[in-house]
Amino acid sequence: MVIENGLTTSKYRLAYIVTAMLVIGSFVYTYFDKFNFKPFFIAACICAFIHIVLVIINPSYFSLNDSEDPIVIKKFTAYPIFRKCVSFNAKKSLLYKYSISKRFFGLQKFITITLRGYNKQKQIEEYTFPKFNISALNSEQIDDLEKCLNRYINANLERISNKK
Repeated sequence: MVIENGLTTSKYRLAYIVTAMLVIGSFVYTYFDKFNFKPFFIAACICAFIHIVLVIINPSYFSLNDSEDPIVIKKFTAYPIFRKCVSFNAKKSLLYKYSISKRFFGLQKFITITLRGYNKQKQIEEYTFPKFNISALNSEQIDDLEKCLNRYINANLERISNKK
């Protein structure tokens, strides 16, 4: 199963570019305009508000591919400059738990995935991935993501309980 939001991320990237260009263009036009009524200034303020909300939400590209044993998780930010690309591999047998948290009135959604396994000294150790922003995923994709992770976590818990 592959869960990814490339089309939605492209729409957000386009929204970043369009709102930034409209804000700059409207302020430049307003600065050089000689009229008293400034409709472009109002448009610039609205576009600036939309751009600030986009920056706060910070939607990201998110991809999870579980077709092979190490699950591949990829993420990069949607804004066009200063991107941060991150990719992680996680063995299915080490998935332990996950949590989905919401901020900013539910507009920002984050997922945190924790792995649990043995280190070199044969001691149980947990590793938590950094938060992934999944705000650009729709509700169906989030449900598929939860089902996929729950399937592997439940299989791992059953496997561990059978060993005891």
